[in-house]
Amino acid sequence: MLFRSEIKVTEVVNTANVGRSTFYRNFDTLEDVLHYKADESYANCGKYLIKIIFEQARSNKNDKSAQLFFIPFFRYWHYNFEIVELLITAKREDILKHAFVKMVDDLRGEYPEVDIAHYDYFIEMRAAITIAILSQWVKTNRQESPEKLYEIFQQQMEIDKYLVKMAEYYS
Repeated sequence: MLFRSEIKVTEVVNTANVGRSTFYRNFDTLEDVLHYKADESYANCGKYLIKIIFEQARSNKNDKSAQLFFIPFFRYWHYNFEIVELLITAKREDILKHAFVKMVDDLRGEYPEVDIAHYDYFIEMRAAITIAILSQWVKTNRQESPEKLYEIFQQQMEIDKYLVKMAEYYS
């Protein structure tokens, strides 16, 4: 499914087999449909993450690593890639970011006792990292597994170690 900017409401209502009034009762624009689908997909991702994270936390109480978030996150999108692929292909990562932030904000609202220091930086960094990884994954035709995406993420996060070693070597 490719995004075409010339898609008309008439095409959408005919494909969905609903009337124009039904469309406009629920959405103001076609872009609203994209926001709705992205928000819905990310909300489902959030539910999936909570389920998996709680299961993993119960079975492996000492593992507090980023792996608890990233592998289930990437696994969800591995099986539910359509909206991500559509928005990345359409160069609408802004909609993905909005949906990601909404998902995390909603999760945060459910667990207010969890304090995240510098939340504004946390959310911007997590959104940027996850969307960048998903974007590259789509560009490479979704070849990497969720575990491989996590491995790539880990390697990139460790780049500072290599920079320190280079600095020590040249000093």
